[in-house]
Amino acid sequence: MAIGSAGSSVLAVKVLNVKLPAAYWFVLPLCVWIIYTADHLLDSIKINNQPETGRHYFHFLYRKVLFFLICLLGILSFILILRIFNKDIIIYGSCLFSIILIYLLSNYFIQKIFKFFPRELFIALGYIAGTWCIPLISAYPEIRFIYFLALFNHFLIIFSIPVIYSIYEYMSDTENNSISFTTSFGIKNAKNFVLFTIIFAIVISTASLLFIHQNFYLILLIMEIILFIILISGEKFSKNEYYRTIADSINYLPFLLLIHSSNIN
Repeated sequence: MAIGSAGSSVLAVKVLNVKLPAAYWFVLPLCVWIIYTADHLLDSIKINNQPETGRHYFHFLYRKVLFFLICLLGILSFILILRIFNKDIIIYGSCLFSIILIYLLSNYFIQKIFKFFPRELFIALGYIAGTWCIPLISAYPEIRFIYFLALFNHFLIIFSIPVIYSIYEYMSDTENNSISFTTSFGIKNAKNFVLFTIIFAIVISTASLLFIHQNFYLILLIMEIILFIILISGEKFSKNEYYRTIADSINYLPFLLLIHSSNIN
């Protein structure tokens, strides 16, 4: 997921046609790794010291080492951010960090809030904010409608991914009293929602590719088709959490956009 966040920002950079400092491509994955590791660490501890998946077991087994790394890399990230980025970006990053911290604390202490505001939506909004907003700030005021169309399309993809996870993990979430999109709305409703979302995104990408002729819409279309296959394949990808591996990997596809040109300087 950490490297995938860089892929998502590559997509944003190519869509917006902006240049970002080289250090950004180090700080972004580092911060995403810290956030997702902290989230998984809290999850592994929360389920009564009985992790059921390899992911939870790994984080629980090495919780002390991971906690140390989170603290160490968090300090490193903080120093780099203060030294590299301007005041506006630092203020934005601080606000985003505060929101993410609220999410992590809510996920551990007051999960019931996710009955009213799905955690998957929170994750998607936070991910898009983290990977798109600095490129958007860099592009301002030269922002066009097609940029927001691509952003919205990418958001639909990112939102669909954790909802698909919640469908596959319905039984374990139910057993661990973990609130997810699927435990809140049911498997059938969750599948129908993701199916509609992905098909809607495919229509947008296809139409945009035909009329706007930008390579990034082809990348978005491929990402959506892969998610569609994972969704309709039932339990075929459940072994060893292959659904997670494949869904996470689609965020690497935007790196293909670097073949033609580079905006990373």
